[in-house]
Amino acid sequence: MTVRWRVAALAPALGLVVGAALVAAAALDGVIGAADVAVTVVSALPAVGLGLLVLARRPDSPAGPVLLALVAAPVLTYGVERWALTADSADPWWGAEAVAAAGIGIWVFNLAGFVLLCLTFPDGLLPGRWWRAMPWLWLLAALAVIVAAAGSPDDPAKPPPVSIYFALALFLAALLGVLGSLVVRYRHGNELVRQQLHWLLLGATSVPVLLAAGWVAEVFGASTEVAYTGFILAMVVAVPAAVATAILRHDLLDIDRLLSDTTAWLLTTLVSACLFALVVVGVAELSRDAAGSPTGIGVAAFVTALALLPLYRRTHTATAHLFDRERTVTIEAVRRFVQQVRDGQSEPEDVEAVLRRALDDEKLRVLLTAPGSGERVDLRGLPTPSPAAGTVVPLSAREAEVAVMVLGRTSRRRLRLARELAVEARLPIEVSRLRLQLRTALADARDSRARIVEAATEERRRLERDLHDGAQQRILAVGMRLRSAQRRLPPQDPAYEDLDAAVAALEATVAELRRLAHGIRPSGLDDGLETAIRSLFAGSPVPVEVSVADVQVNEAVATTAYYVIAESFTNALKHAQARAVRVTIAPEGGRLAIEIADDGRGGARPGFGLSALHDRVAALGGSVDVVSPDGGGTSIRVVL
Repeated sequence: MTVRWRVAALAPALGLVVGAALVAAAALDGVIGAADVAVTVVSALPAVGLGLLVLARRPDSPAGPVLLALVAAPVLTYGVERWALTADSADPWWGAEAVAAAGIGIWVFNLAGFVLLCLTFPDGLLPGRWWRAMPWLWLLAALAVIVAAAGSPDDPAKPPPVSIYFALALFLAALLGVLGSLVVRYRHGNELVRQQLHWLLLGATSVPVLLAAGWVAEVFGASTEVAYTGFILAMVVAVPAAVATAILRHDLLDIDRLLSDTTAWLLTTLVSACLFALVVVGVAELSRDAAGSPTGIGVAAFVTALALLPLYRRTHTATAHLFDRERTVTIEAVRRFVQQVRDGQSEPEDVEAVLRRALDDEKLRVLLTAPGSGERVDLRGLPTPSPAAGTVVPLSAREAEVAVMVLGRTSRRRLRLARELAVEARLPIEVSRLRLQLRTALADARDSRARIVEAATEERRRLERDLHDGAQQRILAVGMRLRSAQRRLPPQDPAYEDLDAAVAALEATVAELRRLAHGIRPSGLDDGLETAIRSLFAGSPVPVEVSVADVQVNEAVATTAYYVIAESFTNALKHAQARAVRVTIAPEGGRLAIEIADDGRGGARPGFGLSALHDRVAALGGSVDVVSPDGGGTSIRVVL
């Protein structure tokens, strides 16, 4: 394939040499000036240089020979037209009259390189007999134009023959068929082919526009050189530059967006100009004034200004869906997700899955920068190793990095799109980070509160032990000594009764200390939670059904559970007038679930002995659920 395209480059190179030789000879004979030669050479150099560069860097691509043909065709055509001009000179060239007769329609070969470009770019002719025959069909149509033009009358006053219109129609049909190959190639091509075709379309957009402008200029009396200079420059400069970029650096720019914006701008300009002209003419007709009056121009300018912005928006949306559909649809999908997050219909942590679908990258990850520590964590808050360099799209706020998007597949286009999507998804990403920060703060608060509860429980236990082993024992020892002294005295001794009263006071003090120690920490917990709970209901005035599973809990949870049951039982007897109580303790998902139910009158409301219960449970990060319909009893469910 490499040898094939290098051999194919010989034909346009030969045509370029012949055309240059004809132009140089015409300059030597004085048919054209040195300025014309300079313009021809300078305009041809970019395409020649780009064609040779592509041929050297990508010899497997037909773009190199086609770029040479793109500049060779107009140069050779220009040389043949200069040849035809010698027919009217004092020293005509050989065959100048015949060339002059055929040269009327020779302009069609200016498009020869462009036709080859459309048929072969970027990877050769399309498969099928039709597409292999298309270059020959276009050549026959071009020859038909030349033959019909050669037979047209020399007198401009006489109408041209019907054959010239038939030949032009045939030529335009063949040209449309050539352009149809681009449409077919685009529809069936992969992402790379479409990117390359977008580059071609961007460069080629100027060709028909400038050609049409040349026709209009020629109708209004402009010379051929002036009318078609822009068209020739587009053919030999703009299109070759776009083709070379498409082959060598197709991802240099965001071509889809550039093409979409350019097309939207051109269409907006065209429609605005038409609207301006229609309003001017309409105002002139209505007011029977001249079309160029200040009133008509002012009204037209005002109407055009009003329509310009909505017109551009609609045009831009339409062209974006046409030329940059992937990017447009992707951004719209992310924007819909952001709106759903605003409306509360989606969780912000789903942003990673949305971006994966949008970029078609299953390995994509969104990593948050943890507040305070600065380490990178995933959306669940789990630490994650630093990603590889070159695959990271950072997201910053107030000059601080809040998150990064790590791509599993990278390219220039993908990176550009990822940066746009990172900006579009800023809201859910920042909300995810704030929620992570809040969860972290709540977890720290729960841990801190649990440590405080543990410390308080341990302090209560120490105090209870100190009261039991310290003050109580010393008071009891004093009481025993007083009893011993009392027994040595006769009962009628006045000191006997004083010692008896002192011992009674000491016994009351010991009882009070025991009550205080039990309030600080129930001593029954030393034998386990079940034993403490059952001892709590010893001597209860109402039946109590107790069901305690075999669970192991720490001191803080056991103490809180005991007091929650005690307070709930007290409320059932004091406020609910219950006739029976049921207590159930069981494990639930690594936590302890407690349920206290009674058959009392119900109707429990906040403040009826429940505030202290809520506070105790909240101190351990637990939850309380109270169901107490009027007349239907009360059920208190606590999870610790």
